[in-house]
Amino acid sequence: MPNIIQHSLQVLICKHLNLTMMTRVTPDAIVWAYRILLNREPENLEVIQHLLDFLRDNRHLREHFLLSEEFRRSNPHLAVCNLRGLEPPMQIEEVVSKEKLQVLFDHIQATWQILGQTEPHWSVLSSEGYKQSSIQSTKDALDNFYATGQHEVIRFLSTLERNLIDCSSLKTCLEFGCGVGRVTQWLSERFDQVFAFDISSTHLEIAQNRLHEEGINNVMLRHINELNDMIDLPKVDVLYTIIVLQHNPPPVIRFLISQLLKALKPNGIAFFQVPTYRTNYMFSLGEYLSTNATQNEMEMHVLPQKNIFEVLEEENCSLIEVINDSYSGGFGVSNTFLARKK
Repeated sequence: MPNIIQHSLQVLICKHLNLTMMTRVTPDAIVWAYRILLNREPENLEVIQHLLDFLRDNRHLREHFLLSEEFRRSNPHLAVCNLRGLEPPMQIEEVVSKEKLQVLFDHIQATWQILGQTEPHWSVLSSEGYKQSSIQSTKDALDNFYATGQHEVIRFLSTLERNLIDCSSLKTCLEFGCGVGRVTQWLSERFDQVFAFDISSTHLEIAQNRLHEEGINNVMLRHINELNDMIDLPKVDVLYTIIVLQHNPPPVIRFLISQLLKALKPNGIAFFQVPTYRTNYMFSLGEYLSTNATQNEMEMHVLPQKNIFEVLEEENCSLIEVINDSYSGGFGVSNTFLARKK
């Protein structure tokens, strides 16, 4: 920190010593919030003074820094975004035409086929340690990758327990977006029958090999090649899909949720995750197709909560819980939904 700021900071600290009993936020606390949470020094003395005037107490100080865009960008896996109530609406075009939905689906499927051929594990969990160079060079990397799936199932079961849902009657599970079987093998330990679906045949091949190596034989893998494959799904007690729907454009997310909820038996449980808000996010079918038609990159999209609530009502499901999560990696507000079929 420049000497002039250090000197001025000392003056500010002395100036506020007599106000400690009235306000718990000090210049020193603000400086250390910058250093610890943002890994940098404050821009200048004026910024510190502004925060002293703005922040009510230390709790407000923590919230200000932890919810800041800078912290979210620097810590995508730690930041859990929350709505403050002042956010503007998102502009999302509704698409109901099956032909146009199929065009969107085809584009996403082509991308995931390529990812399955090039970086199948990294495409599921985007960590450098799960790139093919690491997966192929050490068995520990592969074991660590699949171990993360167990934590996901524990989170799911804990959510059921917290909401006093008896798991003993839940025998069958549909996992949408099973990828390479990261979570699938752990779901197979809990349920008598697991139906594991994915839009990428290349991911499914790896999942099949993994299940065979682990001696798991109560999982039925299925390739979703087109949207019509989502009609007349097997009836199940549980729907599970996490960090999957977010890679589809909003109209496709809505269609998929609707079809997946149709597969639930009466009193069946749905556990699914969707990003629901992002500042400056918009979706226009024409613009999307013109700018994304030739790209082969992992996409991130949102579907507003109100649209999800509409689908739940349409499919005769009651909402039990909405959990703020960090699955979108700081992309925006992400929620995990727990619902029950009536």
